[in-house]
Amino acid sequence: MKLAILKIILWPKNDALPPRVIPFFPDKINVITGESATGKSSLTAIIDYCFGSGKCAIPVGLIRDVTEWFGLHIKLANTEMIVARRNPGDQQTTTDLYWVEGLDLEVANRIEKNGRLDDLKSRLDQAAQLPHLELSGDEAIGYGSRPSFRDMAAFNFQPQHIVANPYTLFFKADTTEHREKLRAIFPLVLGAVNASTLAKQRELKDVTKEHDSLRRELDARLDAAKAWEAEIESYYLQAKALGLLPNGPNPDATWNLDRYVLELRAVPESVKSFDIPEIKEGTGEEAVARLTEMLGEEDRLARQIGSVRQRLSKLDQLSASVGEYGATLTDQKDRMLGAGWLEKKLRETHKCPVCSAVHDEANENLVELQKLAHELGVLSNSVAQAPAKLDQELAELRTELRALEQSISKTRQKRQFLESQSQELSAQRQRVRQIYLFVGRVEQALENLAASKNVGDLRERVEQLFKRIQELRNELDPRAQRERERAAIESVSSRIHDHARYLQLEHAAENVRLNIRELSLQFTSLSGRTDFLWEVGSGQNWVGYHVSCLLALHEHFIALTSSPVPRFLVIDQPSQVYFPEAWPSLDDAPGDKSADIEGVHRIFSALSKFLEELPEPFQIIVSEHAGTITWQGLNNIHVVANWREGHDDFLIPKAWLDGVQTV
Repeated sequence: MKLAILKIILWPKNDALPPRVIPFFPDKINVITGESATGKSSLTAIIDYCFGSGKCAIPVGLIRDVTEWFGLHIKLANTEMIVARRNPGDQQTTTDLYWVEGLDLEVANRIEKNGRLDDLKSRLDQAAQLPHLELSGDEAIGYGSRPSFRDMAAFNFQPQHIVANPYTLFFKADTTEHREKLRAIFPLVLGAVNASTLAKQRELKDVTKEHDSLRRELDARLDAAKAWEAEIESYYLQAKALGLLPNGPNPDATWNLDRYVLELRAVPESVKSFDIPEIKEGTGEEAVARLTEMLGEEDRLARQIGSVRQRLSKLDQLSASVGEYGATLTDQKDRMLGAGWLEKKLRETHKCPVCSAVHDEANENLVELQKLAHELGVLSNSVAQAPAKLDQELAELRTELRALEQSISKTRQKRQFLESQSQELSAQRQRVRQIYLFVGRVEQALENLAASKNVGDLRERVEQLFKRIQELRNELDPRAQRERERAAIESVSSRIHDHARYLQLEHAAENVRLNIRELSLQFTSLSGRTDFLWEVGSGQNWVGYHVSCLLALHEHFIALTSSPVPRFLVIDQPSQVYFPEAWPSLDDAPGDKSADIEGVHRIFSALSKFLEELPEPFQIIVSEHAGTITWQGLNNIHVVANWREGHDDFLIPKAWLDGVQTV
């Protein structure tokens, strides 16, 4: 992918200040040298952020405190773009985007949000000519989603924590997600697979899915036909038992499937003339309503009968009590008869008939006794009249009870009749339902049989799909793909070996090979022992092999007819393993160059030689602590800036620092 960075642009939060613009050449080794804490290492994070990274890795502190927008001016094959993303502030990221595209673009003093980050990613995917298809046709394989421009960043950046890392060879490959996605895209970027291959993989996936679906349908139809053949005689016998085929002959051993089908085709028509009892709409509801009414009436009469019986029982008890009370009063009345005789004897002579004593005055006790006898007589007469009234009321209650019992008997007879009628209606309804369900099954079975027999077109389509699957599998021969992948790795590994020898690295004489499974380099000695990069000592070797690997890969990418990998490489401080401490002065060469200076010089020399041997322009950006002594006398070097005191402004210009408190 033809892409070069023309400028890195920072827009300040202070509207009165102009943007900070750092220009680059598209076909040179662009060097920014300077002291520590001047912003050199932030360049990688700024470029990555502007190209759509999910998280802003630009260091917090001064840079974020004074900058509002971070942007790039980039050159594509036939156009230019200025893209900028807003400072996320306290957030990890933001989707606010400024984006213009055209030719001879000018950097505006102030910018505002005018686009979406997803649109920029889609535009860069398009510019990289990435396929709109998944890397793997197998949904079970993770990280096999569509490749994106963002995935290519692994081959464009070697930040300070990666360039000399023995365990991580590629940018962001120190996280599981990026490591697995990088493994998935490697066959694509190496050219072992291309857009046509991915399209065929997708077609194979879709065709296989359709084939399996139609194959299952075909099998189901054939199984249905077999099941029908097994059940056909049973259906015929059921139809005769239900009276739907009264004139149907009895089957014998000579009957085949077609004969059964011929006879059963008459079932749907015969049901129209079949004597099925008509059940009017609402008949069931009416019967249920009448039955409910009778049950309610029976319940009401039962309650009345219970009440009458209770009253009758109490009157019987009262009648018995009155009889006993009357007998007692009669005994008392008989005992009081002597009081009348005595009163009569004393009324004329006032002489006691017993003792012959004469009483001139009335006897008070005799008067009281005579009064009590009179009251007892009145009460006895009243009680003697009560049984007649009670007997009359008892007779009336018994009459009422008999009437109620006759009514409830009639109600129960009606209820029993309605219940039997409802059961008969239910049985009729069940029989009608059974007939219609059976006829429906017969009709459905006849349709299924016809469909199961008519499988010619379906069978032909299944055969066509199977043939296409075989063609695609032959075209997507995994062995051929593995062979293309092996050849690409051999080519890249050969160039890694050449660069390693030029850099005078240890183990360069051994068989060095790129391992895309481990995402590392492996070394095979003459004895046959295999070691990986993390098992090879010396920071000089780690940096050297990182540089050798990335240069070899980009040589391979450019040699391909089309590659989605952008043609630029950003390396942050490759000299760090040579100059871990501050160097007194790297602008002037000492009398005798040290081995460390020579080592760094070989890195710049290898980069220069790389550009000279390429058939196409390529851009390299190096941020370096070392000075001109490490690239002195080399071609293709463009010093962008010297971020040291007394030279150029640092990443953040001094004019931006007025009023800003620094720690």
